[in-house]
Amino acid sequence: MIALTGVAQNYRVSGTPLISITGTSTLHDWEMTSNQASLQAAFETDAAGTPSKLTSLNLSIPAESLKSGKGAMDKNAYNSLKTDKNKLITFQLTSATINGKTIDNKGSLTIAGTTKPVQVNATFEVQGDGSLKFKGSKKIIMTEFNVEPPSFMFGSVKTGDEITLSFEIILSPTKL
Repeated sequence: MIALTGVAQNYRVSGTPLISITGTSTLHDWEMTSNQASLQAAFETDAAGTPSKLTSLNLSIPAESLKSGKGAMDKNAYNSLKTDKNKLITFQLTSATINGKTIDNKGSLTIAGTTKPVQVNATFEVQGDGSLKFKGSKKIIMTEFNVEPPSFMFGSVKTGDEITLSFEIILSPTKL
């Protein structure tokens, strides 16, 4: 009988992460993006380097790193996100299940100072250099996080309450 054991490995962001938030408004659809994210994760991997268990994950995104390319829109979004007091958007893993190339992540998401439990699914690919490329998205209702959907032009343009958070991020094993 042969027993296979997992190897514990810590990972961190490598390359440029892409975080985006998309939504709708009474005028047009909109998008804000950030390429700033701090993420630390610990996996158990098999002999081929494929994750078999996710044991920890902490993500933080500077809220004001989200940019639309429109200064007035960014200012209204930061006001709604209460970035004067809440500098980060964070996710802390509470449990995870890996099934093939999909990870079902459950954890606490904090936006604008309000923390709620969420479930986020991500797919991953093992890259040739041993890094892991993750993709996923999650629909969020802003008012559930006490975020007032921004409005513009004295309230004549209003954003929808539902947004989609999407991410594409590469994690590389940390060196000892």
